[in-house]
Amino acid sequence: MRSYQKTTSAFTEYPVKGLTGHKKSTFYEFLAMGIVPYILGSATMMAVFNGVSFSPNFANKAAKAKGNKLALGVLLFGVCKSLSKALITKPVKWATGIDTEMPYQKVSYTIPMSKNDPPIPNYEQHNVFESRDFPRYDILYNYKEDKPRNYYYDQIAKKNGLGKNLEASDAEVKPMIKDVISRSRTAKSLSTYAWGGVGVALATQNSWDSFFNALSKNAWVRFKPNTNENKFINYVDKVGNVCRNSYRIARSFGRSLVAASKELYKGPVAEKGFNKHAGKALLGFAAGLSALGAINTIYGAKTSGDRKFVIDNKKKVTVD
Repeated sequence: MRSYQKTTSAFTEYPVKGLTGHKKSTFYEFLAMGIVPYILGSATMMAVFNGVSFSPNFANKAAKAKGNKLALGVLLFGVCKSLSKALITKPVKWATGIDTEMPYQKVSYTIPMSKNDPPIPNYEQHNVFESRDFPRYDILYNYKEDKPRNYYYDQIAKKNGLGKNLEASDAEVKPMIKDVISRSRTAKSLSTYAWGGVGVALATQNSWDSFFNALSKNAWVRFKPNTNENKFINYVDKVGNVCRNSYRIARSFGRSLVAASKELYKGPVAEKGFNKHAGKALLGFAAGLSALGAINTIYGAKTSGDRKFVIDNKKKVTVD
């Protein structure tokens, strides 16, 4: 829902405000519109790849087959990039308790342009830790209404070995949070593009041919209305026919995805040497980057900070 609101506003509301010089156009809206050229550019590349099949200079069948794979490569590049972020954020959250993707919604009201205009709410989708230098620490206080003010910081300090019942757990945890933000952000930047490459390589496998055949117009099972039945029954049957075709295509996609993954991992049968194991190398490289990035972030959380000054409550302390 958060992504939907942000993306739709980036295509509709924010460009209008910017192009008309609206006084309340913000820097957040400018940044949010960064998704627009990304999506439009991807759609354009997919259209161009498939558009060559209409050119007389290309063999129609061969061009269309190549265009389908290139278009799928664009799609899988974005999907693999997005999904691979969880390979960093999920282990880090499990091991440290810090959710680097913790969301919050900022709601502000614009000042009316005239006395007859009502205040209009503006919604901004943010992450608590989207800025390393200025995380929204204030949101983490009173994290739960029925818990102490520093409950969140107490839990993070306890989970990462900083101690229990600290007098100022927030002061101990904040430097560690900044360390986690830096390390995890760098790890994601490196690993996501490697996984994007995996997506492109996956799309080039021959196993997708069966999916493209299932997706073709000729494979669509057409609905034949029964003239002896009323329009409502025919409409229900038509919807059922669409659902059956959609299920057939989805099942074909799943099977092709599994087959293409195996084909990428095992390599071409006729190839030898590095070409035979190129897929394994790419998968291993991407997985290694994610694993090392997550481990490095967790290690930083467990070792960052000046821990020698953290009081061990299990030992006696003498105050002069």
